[in-house]
Amino acid sequence: MPRREFTPKPGFTFPGPPPKEALEFFRAKGLKPSFSYQDVWAEENVANFTVAKAMQLDVLSSISDAAERALSEGRTFRDFAKDLKPELQRQGWWGKREVVDPLTGKTRMAQLGSPRRLKTIYDTNMRTARAAGQWERIQRTKRALPFLLYELGPSREHRPEHAAWAGLMLPVDDPFWRSHYPPNGYGCKCRVRQVSRAEATRLEKSGVSAQVQETDSESGLPTGRFTSRTLPVRTAAPEVRTRQWTNRRTGEVSQVPVGIDPGFDYNFGEAYRVRQAARQWAEKVAAAPTELGAAAAADMPAEVLANLNAEYREWARRIARGDAVGAGGRRVVGAMRPRVVEKLAELGELPTGAALTIEQREVTHLLAEARKGEKALPEEVVLNLPAYLAKAKAVIWDGAGRRKALLYVLDLEQEKLGRVVVRLDHSAKGVPTNAVRSGSRVQEANLKQKGMVVLDGQL
Repeated sequence: MPRREFTPKPGFTFPGPPPKEALEFFRAKGLKPSFSYQDVWAEENVANFTVAKAMQLDVLSSISDAAERALSEGRTFRDFAKDLKPELQRQGWWGKREVVDPLTGKTRMAQLGSPRRLKTIYDTNMRTARAAGQWERIQRTKRALPFLLYELGPSREHRPEHAAWAGLMLPVDDPFWRSHYPPNGYGCKCRVRQVSRAEATRLEKSGVSAQVQETDSESGLPTGRFTSRTLPVRTAAPEVRTRQWTNRRTGEVSQVPVGIDPGFDYNFGEAYRVRQAARQWAEKVAAAPTELGAAAAADMPAEVLANLNAEYREWARRIARGDAVGAGGRRVVGAMRPRVVEKLAELGELPTGAALTIEQREVTHLLAEARKGEKALPEEVVLNLPAYLAKAKAVIWDGAGRRKALLYVLDLEQEKLGRVVVRLDHSAKGVPTNAVRSGSRVQEANLKQKGMVVLDGQL
């Protein structure tokens, strides 16, 4: 299916004042320069504002500021473009220019700013922000309004799959909405409407009125005319067929539902909720007393861990590329579990908190070591440290000597072991934190030396 670009009228805007949830979604994003739209992929867009070929932060910031203003003030596309175009021209980001692809190092001619691109930027950001905001409200009100009804928007043409989903009514928590919550592609104006149980019962009997595009009886092509038709309401999720799609920039292969553009096959609102939950978890654990922080670690939902790991991995990759300036110098990568805290208390070594953190320089060091040889932790482990710490094979207290530490023992490939060294109450700018200080491969015998005590798990 070819990409459909949005073609709004010059004065097009979105109705009504912008919901505060939509603004919160947009304002929570950081800025991430990228060469290709495939460099910042799927859920990464929830945490990052990015525009392909906008490699300079000042250019990206100008576009982001204009989009935020359009969202907050309900500005038309005409006003958005009128103010932004001269600013981008002043910054040299307009028309076709030669640019260097950082992935290949090759210079190529690329389209920077253009009216067509501004339309896509405006439409995509307005619709995804409003959809995410709507999902937040849906979650708050789903007890009273437990169903979602898929509706077509005002497009002159609809993708056949989207037209087939019109009239589909499913519970808010149905798995179908994880991948099919609109917008479902570039220029997609589909929407959902929240429905009460009483209305759902009525709609099942009466059907739902919809504007359906007429097609020519002989050619099967759209005529450009619309007619009002009553569609039956269906309450069973359709079978989700997928197609294989390869991200040319990363080589990652994924299965994308048929009818959905790659990169739109997830729920923007749900991804944002889980991403925010991961950030809140990290903040809570970092600020909580030791025992409460450990309890939070024990109750950590799998999706929160996945997003904590995803945010860390993104940060670590930026560090590896050298563009993590301003991205935060220290991150929470996990927390000690209650059993570890209990054993440390028995040993008289209870730290002031349960959070495990790592500093940017240590990530740089671990990544550099990973490229050198067999003694270092593999790069895959360094890039996914929260996930590996959460499933550590064992946690050992090394109380020998002056440099006491926790050792997180990791299962590596081919039955080999890795070790992550955590110093308790390490001073980070005068604030005590349980800091990851090093990591390496290790022989099991080196984990059974004098002064070492297994606090959790087993070797």
